Amino acid sequence: MKPFTLIIIFSYFFSHLSLQSIFGLQILSKSKLEKCEKVSDSRSLNCTTKILIDMAVPSESNGREASIVAELVEVEEQNSTSNMRTLRIPPVITVNKSAAYALYQLTYIRDVPYKPQEYYVETRKCEPDAGEDVVKICERLRDDKGHIIEHTQPTCCPCGDQRRVPSSCGNFFDKLMKGKANTAHCLRFPGDWFHVFGIGQLSVGFSVQIEVKTKSTLSIVVVGPENRTATSSDNFLRVNLIGDYVGYTNIPSFDNYYLVIPRQGGTGQPQNLGSNFSMWMLLERVRFTLDGLECNKIGVSYEAFNGQPDFCSAPFWSCLHNQLWNFWDVSTSNRNL
Repeated sequence: MKPFTLIIIFSYFFSHLSLQSIFGLQILSKSKLEKCEKVSDSRSLNCTTKILIDMAVPSESNGREASIVAELVEVEEQNSTSNMRTLRIPPVITVNKSAAYALYQLTYIRDVPYKPQEYYVETRKCEPDAGEDVVKICERLRDDKGHIIEHTQPTCCPCGDQRRVPSSCGNFFDKLMKGKANTAHCLRFPGDWFHVFGIGQLSVGFSVQIEVKTKSTLSIVVVGPENRTATSSDNFLRVNLIGDYVGYTNIPSFDNYYLVIPRQGGTGQPQNLGSNFSMWMLLERVRFTLDGLECNKIGVSYEAFNGQPDFCSAPFWSCLHNQLWNFWDVSTSNRNL
């Protein structure tokens, strides 16, 4: 028989069949024997005759691995549906498809602290602009250029039993000699920070490897959604991936969630997402405040903390609930049950 080239028109579809591997098949959907012509779809194939095969690989609807092994024993003659030619050396075709996976587009939004903390200092003569000698850790913060960061000043609360932090007012002589007792409160962000991403449009990915083995040669190509046409290095095999005939039905959508991951390096758009996957979390968007102006949400700011109504009579740590560390503690506790 004259030299020929295989051109496989390959379609991958999903059904509810439990079929995953088939061995010893002799019928491949449809195959035709045609003369090679130098047309646009011939590419660099060097042949006098080509076999066109239109085939499909069934698998379960969950998109896991699938495979098929078949032997091509006869083909239709060109321009004929009744004349069949038996191949002297039937090629064996093996198709292996990887498990399907979903790719989601991520959009960076902002960085948020892992565990915001409220500090307080029992002191005297507390003022918003007091120095470290009076309010210690609650002294106003400055940026790397020395400018005061807005809303980082301490909030001063009077002493007493019914305050945010109950404290002794001392005696008359302490007040007279040392000044009025009070507590200075402030929000600080020690420790880790996390990147926040919006989760957008998804696409399905998988790879399909096709091998054709003859008596003395083995030709291999790999195709997928990003590479739908491929030709083997020996120019013997060319494969076109048509697509999925039935879509996946169980791919989740995360439109109402944010993805948070540990921050690697500095602030802003990350260049590397890192490999600490155990700390990645998916959380509902309603748990976040993107402008920082809502209390008890992830991303709370200095302004929201200091602007609480009735600050000095509210409970200690108010405004700082439902943060990332709370959700991480809950998730790890559930895994240990």
